[in-house]
Formats: sequence, C-alpha cells, structure tokens
Amino acid sequence: MASRTLVKNYLAQWMQMGKTISLSNQTEKIYIYKILQGDKYSPLFNSLWDEVSTTKAQEAYLSGTDQTISDLLSNEWEIIACARCNLLVPTLDMGPRAPVCCPCDDLPNHPNLDSIAPRIPIKLSTHLDALCDRLAQKSMDQDQESHAVASDATYTSQEEDQQTISNLRGSMLKLVKVNSSTEP
Repeated sequence: MASRTLVKNYLAQWMQMGKTISLSNQTEKIYIYKILQGDKYSPLFNSLWDEVSTTKAQEAYLSGTDQTISDLLSNEWEIIACARCNLLVPTLDMGPRAPVCCPCDDLPNHPNLDSIAPRIPIKLSTHLDALCDRLAQKSMDQDQESHAVASDATYTSQEEDQQTISNLRGSMLKLVKVNSSTEP
C-alpha cells in the first residue's frame, strides 16, 4: 500500500515535469507552476493535494496514466522508482514489479540528464548536517587508514580535522538560520 506522503511526492515530482492533474468528469486539466516553496510544498500545491486526495480522489488522475488517486491510495498499489527515469511510478502491489505505465512514456527526450530532476522538499539544515556527518566519517576513515600504515612518530591531524568540521558545521547552520529568518 502506498502511503499518502508517497502518493503526494509522486504527484509533485511529475507536476514539476510539466504533467497535469485531470478530472475524469470534466475536461479541466489542473497545472501548478510552483510546487515547492523553500523547504516545503507550496500552499497552492497543498490545497490541490487536499482536494484531489479527498473529495475528488475517485476522479482525479495524473495525465498520461490511468490510475486515479483513490486507486493509488488503496491497498492494491505501491509507488516505486521507475527503472528508466528513477522518478516515482505506480505499480501493482502483487505480481511482477513492473510499472503499469510510467508517466515518462509520453515525454519527449526523457530522461534528460542535463536538466534538473524534480525533487521533494528538503530542509537545508538537515541536508547540510548530513553532509557534515559524511565529511566527519570520511575524515575518521582516512585517519584510521593512516594510523594502520604510519608509525608512532608520524604527525596526524585528526584533532585539527575534527575542529575544522565542527567550525564548518557551525558556520553552515548559522548561514541557514540567517537565510531562513530573512525569507518572507
């Protein structure tokens, strides 16, 4: 069963690629230009999601697909990454794991590795914190390798590396806080 969050992320990714939401009982196609706003979804997209995931779930579907939002929220469907384009696609929960229909089928020149891929909202501070953690881990791994090879008389910069990473983390978090306080 696909979670509501995963279905929402699926719609957001494809709408960033220019897809629309269609309503089966109307010829209306709904397109939102601004899906992301900072580290969250835009209020307009959230409003659309609230509408198509509740009152219009039986009739709303992503253009280029046959599954309604109601179908995707049922126990029969799962959302996985497309083998071709790596974006989220629906697949039946039982049987082979091949997507029923990837929305990228009708997009010319897709996947385009030269363009920016759609994404979900991310908190900059969390992303930068994870980056600092990876740098710290890499530094510790390199120090362990050098200790295994080096003799006792060799200079190691483990303390200096730790201090540098700590200073970098503090500077980035301050920058994020300053930027987030100046945004409307």
